[in-house]
Amino acid sequence: MDAAEMGELATLAGEIISKYLDTSCLEPVSSHILAAGKIKNPRQICINDRNIASTGDMKTPAVQDLIWSCEELDLSNNNLHLTSVPEILEHFPLLKVLNLCRNPLNGTEMMDKGFVASRLEVLVLNNCLLSWEGLFWLLQICPELKRLHLDSTTIDFAKPDQGISFPNIEVLHFSKNRLSPLVLKYLSHFFPNVKELYFMQNQSEEAWQVIDESIFTELEKLSLIDCSVCEWGEIESFGCLKSLKHLKLLNCPVLEGLDVNLRRQLVIARLPYLITLNGGETITRDARDKAERAFIRYYMEEENKPARYIELEALHGKLDKLIDLDLKPKKYVSVVIEYDNKSSVRRFSQDITVMGLKKKVAYYLH
Repeated sequence: MDAAEMGELATLAGEIISKYLDTSCLEPVSSHILAAGKIKNPRQICINDRNIASTGDMKTPAVQDLIWSCEELDLSNNNLHLTSVPEILEHFPLLKVLNLCRNPLNGTEMMDKGFVASRLEVLVLNNCLLSWEGLFWLLQICPELKRLHLDSTTIDFAKPDQGISFPNIEVLHFSKNRLSPLVLKYLSHFFPNVKELYFMQNQSEEAWQVIDESIFTELEKLSLIDCSVCEWGEIESFGCLKSLKHLKLLNCPVLEGLDVNLRRQLVIARLPYLITLNGGETITRDARDKAERAFIRYYMEEENKPARYIELEALHGKLDKLIDLDLKPKKYVSVVIEYDNKSSVRRFSQDITVMGLKKKVAYYLH
C-alpha cells in the first residue's frame, strides 16, 4: 500500500518513480528499467488523485531522464500549494500544458519573480483556492501563456491597476462563476487580447448589458451555455463586439419557448458581424437576409420595438405580414366509392399502390 492509499502526503518524485519506473534499478541512469509497458520519455505524464503535497527529490537521475521531454503534465486533485508550482516548472523545461485543478494553491509565500516558465502555454486552475495575488504572480512568471482555465474559482479580482494586464492570454475559460458587470470589466482589462471566451453555468446578473466597444475588443469566439441570459437586450449588446464572429448560445432562458429556427433567426438578425451560430454552417448572405426579414415581421406589431428593428427596417423597408399558408403536401386523399346505388367516402394514403387500393376497395364493398 503506497502513501496516497494510506492517506499520507506524497511527493511528485515518489509518485513518478512508483508509476513509471522499476524501483529495483534506478541507478545508474543508463541502466534504469521502465515499469512494464511504459514509454521511456513520455510527452504526457498524468499523476492525479495521489495526495501529492510537494515535489520531493526531482534531481534523482532516473526521474530527470524520464521527464525531460514531457510537454503535458496532469497533477489534478492533489494537495499542492502555490510554492510548489515554480519547482515543478523548473524540473519540466519543455512543459507546455500544466493541469493543477483541484489543488489548494493557497499560501502567500511566493518565490522570486525572476523565475520564468518560458514555454508554458496552457494552465488549468479550476477549483483551486487561489487568491488574486497568487494568480497575478503565476501569470507574471508565465509570459508565453495563451490559454487559461479559471472555472469554479474563488478569486476576488482586485481593482485594475492601469499598468497591469496580460495581453498574452488569448483563450479564457471562466465557467461556474458568478458574473457581474464589474467582473466582466475586470476580465476585459486584465486580458485585453482574449480571442475566445468560454462561459458555462454562470449566474450573470445582467452582466452583459455593460458590453460596449471598449470591452473585449479582440474577441472572436464567445460560448454561453446554461447561462442566465434572460433578456434580448443582453444578446443585442454583443453587436458592439465588432470582432465577434462565432457565438454559442445554448440553454439560456431568453430562448425558451421559441421555435428552433425562429430563435436562430432572432439571434442572427441582432448580430450583424456573426459568421457562425452554435457551431453550425457559415451564415450566408441569403440566410442573414431571411433572418433580418423574419426579425422585422416578428416585432412589427410590438409596441416596444428593439433598437435593431429600426436599423433593419431602414435596410429592408416596411414589410407586409406573410400570409399563413399551409403548403405542405397532403398525405391522404378522400375517395368517393359508389357501388350498387350506395356511396361512401374513404381516406387513403397517397403512397398506396394500385394493387393496395384495389384490395382496400374490395374489402369495403364486401
